[in-house]
Amino acid sequence: MIAYIINGKSFGNCVDYVTRRVLEEKLHDEQSKRHKSDERKYESNDGADIIDHLSKDWQLLAATADVRIYEGRKAMADDIARPTRRRKPIKDPVGHISLDFHPADAPIMTDDLMAEIAQDYMTQMGLTDTPYIVVRHNDKNHPHCHIVFSRIDNAGKILTQTTNFKKNERVCKALNRKYQLTQGKSKLNTDVSKLRGKEKIRYQLVRDIAAIYLSSSVTDWRAFVDLLRKNGITVREKIGKSGRVNLYYGIGKYEFWYKKLDPFFSRENLEQKFKVRREKQQAAKAQSQPLAHPQQQPQSQTKSQQPKPIVIPPLPDTVYGFKIDSFRQRDYQEGKFISIGICEPGGVVPLTHWLWYDFDRRQPVISREYPSDHKIPEAFLQQLVSKHSPASSSSGAGIRFSSPSLGGSAPEEQGFAHGGGVSDDFKHFLEMHPCMSIEEAWHRFCDQQKAKQRIKGPKLH
Repeated sequence: MIAYIINGKSFGNCVDYVTRRVLEEKLHDEQSKRHKSDERKYESNDGADIIDHLSKDWQLLAATADVRIYEGRKAMADDIARPTRRRKPIKDPVGHISLDFHPADAPIMTDDLMAEIAQDYMTQMGLTDTPYIVVRHNDKNHPHCHIVFSRIDNAGKILTQTTNFKKNERVCKALNRKYQLTQGKSKLNTDVSKLRGKEKIRYQLVRDIAAIYLSSSVTDWRAFVDLLRKNGITVREKIGKSGRVNLYYGIGKYEFWYKKLDPFFSRENLEQKFKVRREKQQAAKAQSQPLAHPQQQPQSQTKSQQPKPIVIPPLPDTVYGFKIDSFRQRDYQEGKFISIGICEPGGVVPLTHWLWYDFDRRQPVISREYPSDHKIPEAFLQQLVSKHSPASSSSGAGIRFSSPSLGGSAPEEQGFAHGGGVSDDFKHFLEMHPCMSIEEAWHRFCDQQKAKQRIKGPKLH
């Protein structure tokens, strides 16, 4: 089910339309020639007992208690318009809603069910305390009904919900779930071969505009308008008496207000959709390219015994919209993995991703999975210890740091700086404290070892 909201000026014309006055009078003229005496009650618009009408194309399903449904069209229109006399007149006092159901729901769509859905729709939209009628039409292959009501309630307040198209969409979806109905797909599913004249042009125009909107090359309003004009569709903006800008689409001699085609085609909505489309395309393009170019592998090992240092290039200031602060930048350049929040294309809530430097491929890697198997090469750890050690700046190339083993045995000399190895104890400490920088971990490790030495006390000879 989908609902189309239309606001109008004349209650009489709207009631005449939904109750098929023109068709009724035509049938009356034809039948009155044969049964003049029996059909005089249908004369003109003032005939009594409007429920017992000639046409089988419509049925009055429901009405509020304050509407006189047995005294003719004029009485019904007058009762629906009654609340408008309580205040200063407004531009479009008539509320007209068409509830269109999917053809697949026709077998279950009884008059009682349709009336219940229509009344439920009015309640959920907040269109209460106002007179209305519900009229079913049988002239199409899909079930549908019309609701005519006053946009002024009985307290003299304007019902602004009739311009809230987002709420209308939410209510329709909620009713489809509640009554297990098929969700309609607007005018795009209409069989235009059965339409004639202006209606056929209108439905075909909706399809043409939708096809151009779906073109992936259209990413802004100007490109959209240019492509429409290349296909013979005009776009015109006109400022109304209220100061609001109205948008019109036209083809040939016909021109339609965008709401008569589909509220989706408003400029504000389309510009928002184009913005989302641009962001998605930019995100997809960024994901298809590597974050940074891989470092070239060294051509050959030099004769010198000193290995070439491993350099991790810094990250850009932002990665997929996430700002990289100085702490994450430092940890990344020390070979650790960092967490960042990235929104998927079209998403709202950032999802946690892990970013680290792959020493084998010499490039950054981003993944949703936690990098449990990430390893830092020992040679890189040696560089970091050498870089952060106070003794590394001195001329003493043979300085070594000592640390007791985990087993509590006598300290074993383990060289850290200038080509020395990294002790297993320190490696274990780094694994147990992955969030610490190398410098911070080294100082904390040394303090821990000194504390252990003090607890053991001096050796006895």
